[in-house]
Amino acid sequence: MPLQFGASRQMAVIAGDGYFPTILAKRNNRIPVYAILSMSLLAFILVLVGSLEMILEFGSITFLLVSLLMAYANYKIRDLTNSSLFITLVSFVGLLIGTVLVLYYEFNNQPQQLLFIVGLYIILTIGSWLFSRNRCLQAGN
Repeated sequence: MPLQFGASRQMAVIAGDGYFPTILAKRNNRIPVYAILSMSLLAFILVLVGSLEMILEFGSITFLLVSLLMAYANYKIRDLTNSSLFITLVSFVGLLIGTVLVLYYEFNNQPQQLLFIVGLYIILTIGSWLFSRNRCLQAGN
């Protein structure tokens, strides 16, 4: 199997499910070329606008936030997943503390970087809302 980027494969699967433009799902020899190219273009734009450090910080904060939300979701359905209450709570509290500390560090040491990251979240949220709204309107026709 050829070497592929995990995130681009994930993007192609999400596009195949209809949550991203369908062109990103197309593959050439099992390689999601359009997904790889679009991720490369987005990374290039982010480096031009910000810096590589900003991309890394955005990725770290996103990883912590997603993990925190997953820990919370696991807590809510712990009876279905047979999860240990203690381990679930320790995970949630640890991720919450880590997230707060990273945000506190960014706020005190690099507030402009934190503003840029918050701006990215706002842009992604608006883009996601517009895409879903458009998708719902098309499904209604």
